[in-house]
Amino acid sequence: MEFDKSHLRRKESGYTTFAVVSGVSLLIIAMTTFALRGNLTSTQTQARAQVKQDFSQKEDAMLSALLHIVPNKAIGAMKSGSQSNASDFTWNRIFQEAASLANAEETVSPALVTALNLGNAISANTGQLDFTKMEELVIAPSETRDNTFNHVNGGNWWEYMMLGQPELSSEVPAALRVSYSDYLLDKRYPIISQDKIYVNWYQKGLSLSPDLYPDFNLLQYPDIKFGYKRPGELFVAKRNWWIFSLNFGADSESASGIAAVKKTYVLSIYEVPSQIPLSAATILNLGQYGNGNDWENISVEGGVYANEIQTKGTVALSGGGLSAGKTVSIGGATSVDGNAVEADFDALGEREKRGLESQSDFHAASQGGNVGKVAFVPINRGADSLVKQSDGDRSLRISPTGWNDYSRAANQTAMTVNVHLKRLNPLNLLSSPLPLEFEFSYIDKSGNTKSLSFERGVNWPAEGESNGDVFPFQTELLEDTRLALVSNLERLPGFLETLGDAADVSVNNSIYIGFKVETLGNLIDLDLESLLGFGVSLRGGKDLSAFSKGLSIVTNLRLYISESINTVAVTPPSNSGLAAGAEFYPPLSLFAPEKRFGDVLGFDGNVKITGQLNSLETDQTKTVNLLDIQRADGDNIPSNNIRAELKSLRSPAELPPIHQMNWLVTIEEIL
Repeated sequence: MEFDKSHLRRKESGYTTFAVVSGVSLLIIAMTTFALRGNLTSTQTQARAQVKQDFSQKEDAMLSALLHIVPNKAIGAMKSGSQSNASDFTWNRIFQEAASLANAEETVSPALVTALNLGNAISANTGQLDFTKMEELVIAPSETRDNTFNHVNGGNWWEYMMLGQPELSSEVPAALRVSYSDYLLDKRYPIISQDKIYVNWYQKGLSLSPDLYPDFNLLQYPDIKFGYKRPGELFVAKRNWWIFSLNFGADSESASGIAAVKKTYVLSIYEVPSQIPLSAATILNLGQYGNGNDWENISVEGGVYANEIQTKGTVALSGGGLSAGKTVSIGGATSVDGNAVEADFDALGEREKRGLESQSDFHAASQGGNVGKVAFVPINRGADSLVKQSDGDRSLRISPTGWNDYSRAANQTAMTVNVHLKRLNPLNLLSSPLPLEFEFSYIDKSGNTKSLSFERGVNWPAEGESNGDVFPFQTELLEDTRLALVSNLERLPGFLETLGDAADVSVNNSIYIGFKVETLGNLIDLDLESLLGFGVSLRGGKDLSAFSKGLSIVTNLRLYISESINTVAVTPPSNSGLAAGAEFYPPLSLFAPEKRFGDVLGFDGNVKITGQLNSLETDQTKTVNLLDIQRADGDNIPSNNIRAELKSLRSPAELPPIHQMNWLVTIEEIL
């Protein structure tokens, strides 16, 4: 029997085709699944990378915000009235404000969501922060004696648990000594205080003995692009610091699947006394005088700082750089250590090029906006610095140091001379304007402030009278018709001895000189300043060797430097970091609204200046020429009569009792 098998073959063929199609379909499904899985993995990887980048950007923005918030809060805590709203100055509030400025809690701002009509949208960003307490984001890295406020560990000796942790102690600078009550303040607020000093058993990073230099020591300048000094170079400063850890992503870890990364930072406020050759808070003109003449016989050894810097003519700096809060404008031939600084030094491309070619973060010229996580804050009260003003009751502020005592030169003087002008009769005053009385205050041997009054005809003899040559203060009508209190500096040490209970000039090493006007009854109150004019004439100051701790003079009157001053060199203090044979003069600082050289009309002598020149001008739109030097009649001294050797301080031993201050604020990652 024969069978027709053709239909069977067709069926077998059909089954084979079905198997092939199924196999291909499975392969396609597998490939699609693999591709989908790969896309999902890629999307997840991209999402994770984006979330991490988001965390990093927010963290960077928060740190940048802290640079500007912290110094302002520290200043606010020093001002009278801060105690009434103390919560505004806490570390908790500081970090809240920094997080807000950095937009750290929001991926998209509510305003943008509303503008896009996405009010009901659900965010797909699993890394969006949603912490309910700042402690979830910012926490002190180490336990302390008091954990009530646990955002930071302060850089003081009460944080001994932190200082005993090897991983932390190896990364932080020298701790400061504070009282326990101030330690508690430092845990809650950023405290800058004159009571913070270095301690002799913790000398890490200090080049000099803290026993000899507890307030300001020689520290290494940080490795930053802001060229006030060169990285690693020694400079005079005190470093206040706090450490904290940021824990971005801890609150969203369960949703994002991304483990939080904790980073620890040290935030520092360096108190930096003005110590470079030239500095101003305004527009500083270098290389030319105000009349357009080029500098002659001017050497600048060290850096220059101003809010804005303009160079004209020829400017040659050695051992420093040009640093500006805003801009540096290069004109003429400008060089640093023999290397030319071009006008396009900060142009796009040039900035990157010098960054690649440089072996350090130091640049010959640097300006705001390209110096990284750094803020420079000049503490300049301008004309207010020359006027005494009380900080009020201690209970009204947070910080143990008041803002006026910290920032006003007049508040910091140990001695005060107030000359009284008794207005008994305006006509008599015009015919015989010389004051008849002055009040003198000083620090006694017990550390208390004492006051004495001296009156003509009673206990204040005139210059030609018996014992008149003992008094350092006399009066004289100068050739420009200005009434001056003549201050003979060399007589001060002996005068203090005659008082019996006064401390010597190592303590009484600064003096404020002013006039106190008294109006009796209802007599007319004349504007004596514009009618007569007052001034202070410095004399007898060539040899200041008796002032072993230096001398500072502050006045809100015109200051006449009538004779050469501080021209006798002395032996450098031992253990000061200065070579035994180094040229050293007792530190001297002069604060006045204006200075005149010579007190006679027609002065045409030479003027030589060695040291530093600073400006009290605060109007940032004004241009200052620090080497425009006036004689008694107000005319500028000819440029060929001026010599200047401007240089930086080498040691805190060269720091005068009163000086202008700056704050250098930095943030560095340590762990």
